[in-house]
Amino acid sequence: YSARPAGRDDGAFVKAGAFVETRLTQSPADEFRPKYSPDGRHLAYLADRGTLTVAAADGSGARALLAHWTEQEFVWSPDSRWLAVSREDQAANSDILILPAAGGDAVNISQHPGIDTAPVWSPDGRRLYWLSKRHASTLDVWAVYLRRADHERSPEEWQLLFDEEAGKKAKPEDKGKTAGDDTAAKAKEPPVPPVEIDFAEIHERARLLHALPGDEGDLAVSPDGHTVVFSAALDGERDLYKLRWDGKELKRLTTGDTRPAQPAFSKDGKQVLYRTGRGTVGVTDLEGKPGDPVAFTARHEVERAALRRQVYEEAWRELERGFYDPAFHGADWAALRDRYRPLALGASTREDFEEVQNLLGGELNASHMRFTAAGAPRPVPTGELGLRVEPAADGTSVTVTDILAGSPAARVDAGLRAGDRILAVNGRRLAAGDNFFALLADTVRQRTVLRVTGVDGERDVELRPAPFAQRRQDRYRAWVKERRALVERWSGGKLGYIHIQGMDAPSLEEFERDLFAAAHGKQGLLIDVRNNGGGWTTDYLMAMLSVRRHAWTVPRGADPAVKAYPDAERLLLSAWTRPALTLCDQDSYSNAEIFSWAFKTTGRGSVVGMPTFGAVISTGGARLTDGSFVRLPGRGWYVAGSGTNQENNGCVPDVIVVQPPEQDFAADADAQLARAVEVLLAQLPASPDALPW
Repeated sequence: YSARPAGRDDGAFVKAGAFVETRLTQSPADEFRPKYSPDGRHLAYLADRGTLTVAAADGSGARALLAHWTEQEFVWSPDSRWLAVSREDQAANSDILILPAAGGDAVNISQHPGIDTAPVWSPDGRRLYWLSKRHASTLDVWAVYLRRADHERSPEEWQLLFDEEAGKKAKPEDKGKTAGDDTAAKAKEPPVPPVEIDFAEIHERARLLHALPGDEGDLAVSPDGHTVVFSAALDGERDLYKLRWDGKELKRLTTGDTRPAQPAFSKDGKQVLYRTGRGTVGVTDLEGKPGDPVAFTARHEVERAALRRQVYEEAWRELERGFYDPAFHGADWAALRDRYRPLALGASTREDFEEVQNLLGGELNASHMRFTAAGAPRPVPTGELGLRVEPAADGTSVTVTDILAGSPAARVDAGLRAGDRILAVNGRRLAAGDNFFALLADTVRQRTVLRVTGVDGERDVELRPAPFAQRRQDRYRAWVKERRALVERWSGGKLGYIHIQGMDAPSLEEFERDLFAAAHGKQGLLIDVRNNGGGWTTDYLMAMLSVRRHAWTVPRGADPAVKAYPDAERLLLSAWTRPALTLCDQDSYSNAEIFSWAFKTTGRGSVVGMPTFGAVISTGGARLTDGSFVRLPGRGWYVAGSGTNQENNGCVPDVIVVQPPEQDFAADADAQLARAVEVLLAQLPASPDALPW
């Protein structure tokens, strides 16, 4: 295992035996992910940022096999002569490579622009399995025969071979043997046959073994090579499945959302053990019959001060190794470690420790940063009624000023009206200093009684408050409807309007839908990414907005004067080829900013509004020793041409418009939207006939 000795910044490998630790490596670099070769003679591990390294079992004679700038997955071949590696490149594509453990060239055996990861050898070394994202954009099980002759065998020939091998293993003289006989037989077992690989055009031999909706993962192969098990999610439950070696006979082995990980076959291949999502060890046979649970207990004592120090140092080091800018935005990261350490170690509560960690991270002046200490309490949700209220001067009531359509308060049987005063919630009278909304804590979907007075006198109103997210979405839908109506009125029906709520799959699907529902037949399109918190869909959106027409089609009997293209048949995504404009503001964040930059940089159209926030880094994260979590912004984004770092440099619109705060939610006023309509109308051709189709 890897360890970081006290007082040292470098990681090292330590072997534990009889409670005595022996340090195996002495390099000043980080060393992690150790794996012994199957024959026990060698040790492979990652050094520095991700260089694959091999040493003798005692740690001596270390030599770098495959240098890389980030971590690589790797696994030994059964004969200990090869290593299969999954390596990601700077285009975020990962491929499967095989290289000799003794040193030599690595051969890319997948050669695909999608994700190829998690290699697993068959126990006989004749086949390699892995997960690949090249079918329906989900991770599926793929495999390749390493020898061309094996690839050329028919399924029938393979089955005959398996039957012959099974017959040899079940000889009549095996009956009546004792445990001592088994030990002697084991000593006489033949050595593992050498793995032979025909590398010529090996990537063309790769085959899809099976595909299910969603991502598969957690591969394992039975000792006889006949069965592959993996995890998959169906109907919202992730469980364990098995396949025959040829991709047939799919069977579910576990039920109930066990969330299996690290599956491993028993030595006889009759059972599969796995770690459940609850941290226990599960067992199943190959027919899906659960085995006896594996009971275990573990006790450990924690020195809280030492644990606090460990977590502080881990969080600092994760950012030291992973922050995208090696200059740390000009901060002295080493000095900051020493400066904040006393504050962190002196923090008396979880919340104070978390705050100090976030102050430390804040010194980097970077977005997508957050430290979350372990043991966070479950937040108590506040029920949402769908009301806007005005508190009374004496604090003893709130007056209803507005009721959101579709909300619990808008129900006919509630009978609430603007002007009604709410005096109490669930029997608790409002008093001076009370927060009305605090009285709605933990009331989501619970029976809640309001004491109300109005023109009909005092009465009780029974409601079931909705989750805040649902009411927020209702308000958002109403706001979009108002913006769309304004664009329709101000443009005389010439322009369509689409707001993109987030750069995620649901919003992408809505955008594609609205290209027809809200923009079909329009001469121009306003795309609004104001108040958009980001995500990952910029390139999908730009693909829809960047189609170049090369032809039009006319079906028999259709109007030959109409130019149209069979988008629904021939394009992966819908297309908008007519004039377009993007609206952004200071609350456009992350991928919404990347979209604004892309729209402007490619010259697709004008950008109107306010400069975006300037929060653009690709981020991941790391789980720490005690379960705390630190976000790791690890990849910078730079504008093509100028090379401008998009972090701390928001996209500056072509036309800047300051929005009065009172117009942010106004139904009939929006200065930025009005100016955007003016700009885009001026860019339309004089005749609609000149528009692209």
